[in-house]
Amino acid sequence: MSFHERFANLPAASKEAIKIREILPDVTCLIEYQATKNAVMQSLEKGVGVIHIASHGDSQTGEILVAPEPRMDKHDIDEKEEYLLTMKEISSCQINASLVVLSCCHSGRGQIRAEGVMGLARAFLAAGARSVLATLWTIGDNATLELMERFYRHLASGLSTSASLKRTIRDTISMNDKYSHPYYWGAFVLVGDDVTIR
Repeated sequence: MSFHERFANLPAASKEAIKIREILPDVTCLIEYQATKNAVMQSLEKGVGVIHIASHGDSQTGEILVAPEPRMDKHDIDEKEEYLLTMKEISSCQINASLVVLSCCHSGRGQIRAEGVMGLARAFLAAGARSVLATLWTIGDNATLELMERFYRHLASGLSTSASLKRTIRDTISMNDKYSHPYYWGAFVLVGDDVTIR
């Protein structure tokens, strides 16, 4: 399946990045077609405190969709290597981040082996990230925007990642609106250390 067949617009993903930049003003945002694989890989290796990726995730492998490099021709992009961020590529990085947030469907998925689930979350930890927030199933675009805004506000207030996630879930449930059902927040899991970003 080609890139354009797989890609469906995620309007809230760009809004999510902009909201996070408002909460944590010293961040660099790569939005939409700026987020090419090369640009993402270079950003991962810079050594930042928090890495946040909002995109599509592959339902089987958890691999993340990134923008392909710009092309002169109008042909579709057929090679998955051009637009998927893989476990192998992440494992080859040196990542110096306290927290990686994979705000993508299925980002916590992977192959089950004797040593545990081998997927992107594990690859980020092996590459040096201290904590990873990932998802176990399909997440809603607008619901995730709201959830991430709450999560980052709690993080920015000085709470740890686990306390921020717990508070975010509690706040979401107490809103008693269309996103209070566990389907919308239950997919998010933290692995690694319980860190703070201040």
